Amino acid sequence: MILYKSIDLQETNPIWEKFATSPLLDEIHIIRIGIANNLEKIQRHTGLLTGEELKKSERFVREQDKHSFLASSVMKKILCGYYLGCKPQSVEFELNEFNKPKIRNQEKIHFNTSHSGDWLVFAFSGNPCGIDVERINPDFDFHSILEMSFHPVEVDFIQKSKEPINQFFKIWTIKESILKAEGTGMMDNLNELNTLQDFAKLPSNTDTWYTKSLLIEGDYWCSLCFKNASAKIKFFEI
Repeated sequence: MILYKSIDLQETNPIWEKFATSPLLDEIHIIRIGIANNLEKIQRHTGLLTGEELKKSERFVREQDKHSFLASSVMKKILCGYYLGCKPQSVEFELNEFNKPKIRNQEKIHFNTSHSGDWLVFAFSGNPCGIDVERINPDFDFHSILEMSFHPVEVDFIQKSKEPINQFFKIWTIKESILKAEGTGMMDNLNELNTLQDFAKLPSNTDTWYTKSLLIEGDYWCSLCFKNASAKIKFFEI
């Protein structure tokens, strides 16, 4: 894997447009959805879900987890239907061997999704992509996982930062977005991936990936991993 990093601090708070369907062309679309604000609409579309998905939603103990699952499952079908130009109930998904979801029987539209707290985010692209969002939790004990999951250069950077918890979550979302774009799940040598240099190599893959990070509402880091360096990134909200 070869990773190219693109974090422009002047663009970490992008302007979010109201979502409107438009062809991807050479663009990448990031869509953010406030779950609480859209919950009533989402619940009206639970008929799109399979019987197994509905059963799974009932097994969640916490209401927030149930709502996040329903929002992700419903909006996945609705948004993929938009981009495919078909009814959402006709969209079918399949999983790769590492449980990364994809639209069945087509390779023109790629998507990925993540949620944290009240935010659900999607990325849509003409090429494989990954996205991750995490709320910055000031009470999280990040020191316990630094050595295992972070490159020594990253560890040093985080520990010397004026806002170590902030930098921890930013770098964590970058790593997660790369893993999700790769579609291979967690890896044993995550601490070999240095996201603070212009590129990083891992022995398992030579694909070129680009990343971009942004803040959502000031207390969530969101990172995108994608293939097309020249692609224009658009930001939408629902």
